[in-house]
Amino acid sequence: MRTQKALAALLVFLTILPFVVLCFYSHPAFDDFSDAVQRRNAGFWTIQQDLYQHLTGRLFTSVVLTEASPLVYDRGLANYWLAPLGTLVLLGSSLYALVAAVVKQAWEGGAKLLATGVLLALWLVQNPSVAESVYWFNGLAVYTIPCALLVFWLAVVVQWWPAEARHRTVWLVLNLILGTCVLWSNEIIALPLLAVIVGLCGWEWWRRRPRRKKRRWQLLGLLSWFCGALAFSLLAPGNMARAAIIDIAVPWHKVLLGPPVAMSYLLLNWLSSGVLLFGSVLAVPALVRLVGGVKQAPALVLLVALRPKQLLVAGITLLLILPVSAMPSYWATGGLMPPRARAALYLLFLLSWFTVLLATVVVTRSSAWQRRLTTAGSWPRPVAALLWAGLLLNLATDHNLRVTRRDVGRASNNAALAYCDLFSGKASRYDALLLARYDKLRTSKKQRVEVAALPPNARPASLFYYDITTDSTFGVNRDYGAFFHKQTVWTGKGGMGHPPKTYQPPAEDEE
Repeated sequence: MRTQKALAALLVFLTILPFVVLCFYSHPAFDDFSDAVQRRNAGFWTIQQDLYQHLTGRLFTSVVLTEASPLVYDRGLANYWLAPLGTLVLLGSSLYALVAAVVKQAWEGGAKLLATGVLLALWLVQNPSVAESVYWFNGLAVYTIPCALLVFWLAVVVQWWPAEARHRTVWLVLNLILGTCVLWSNEIIALPLLAVIVGLCGWEWWRRRPRRKKRRWQLLGLLSWFCGALAFSLLAPGNMARAAIIDIAVPWHKVLLGPPVAMSYLLLNWLSSGVLLFGSVLAVPALVRLVGGVKQAPALVLLVALRPKQLLVAGITLLLILPVSAMPSYWATGGLMPPRARAALYLLFLLSWFTVLLATVVVTRSSAWQRRLTTAGSWPRPVAALLWAGLLLNLATDHNLRVTRRDVGRASNNAALAYCDLFSGKASRYDALLLARYDKLRTSKKQRVEVAALPPNARPASLFYYDITTDSTFGVNRDYGAFFHKQTVWTGKGGMGHPPKTYQPPAEDEE
């Protein structure tokens, strides 16, 4: 068992390592420069009011975009690596907080850290776009940081639920603060939070235990506050203005039927990953031991006390929350959300997946196979060897099991792709060319500057999201130039054109 733990720790380390190294090659892109220029010119209160009135009701995200961006501060370009690296640390910390809240003393610190690493590694390996969700500040601020807040909020809920009376007020206040920040971050993440509160509220009122009357009213109060906070965000004038810019009429049947169909495809895509399936089966012995030490984890005591049917309903509810998250995208654009948003959805799926897996272990805790597994402590050696071989094979290859032509040939193992970007020199060329561009813009005396476009061998898939365009009148080009105190900049031959108003598959998919 120690050998397997050591091997698991090594695999987690090697999986996460390239993403940490790539942080030092990362650069801002696109809206990052626009947000920094607006913040520099307008000041805090003016820019927040302007964003709420004309662009978005995501109040917390607006603050993160304008105040946490490295570009707002001195040496921002040199210190940009702090943004992706800090985001990975924040997300890892939130996952550790959730794991620790669930298992309490049933696992030692090393086991909690390993479980956290496994979750983070799984998210990175199958992330729809690490370029957008980890290394592009706008993407990580709008989606990944709110995801980390949501995970922290879940940890607080787990702590609050079985807490002693003298500590419940503290956890309730933290619940309120973190929940409000999540609701003012992103609709895709806000709706699952609201669904969880609705589910807990319905659960308590359905059971109607006399001793928990106060808890029911607390949940009702939270639900009322959260509904009001979400309404304040969704009904912001900026959201209406942005919808007018997108200007896409979406029929109601597409809004209602699109999310379940899209989520069915995404679930098939995610579940077809050998890394997830082999990793989940290898994790079963640890979950069996966790259920065996349930007395040391108050949250699990409540889980074990539930009936099998109740656990089944809870698991199905978790999966039903996912289509709810996809509805804002279909309402606004009539299509699937962009990869950075799907990365947030994939993290929610991972948490739901392992919750259902844990519930399955709880339901079958009296079965013969679990008794044998409890006695042995791990899978039999032949079974374990096959599982590890399958996991290693999937991690070592850039496999693809996706089912539509649109996704064939694209990486489904981001760790392999990250190592390729590092060892092929794409990441270093990307870094060197952008540093040279910055130097040219700083030293040039011209107000209108043409810069070289990034060649294909300097566009690492793990890092590159979008560049400035060949059009000097494009708004992002002007903001890019304004960041360096220029009138505008543009790229020469081989540069990029205008991006679409909403997410669309790359042009080669339309052939």
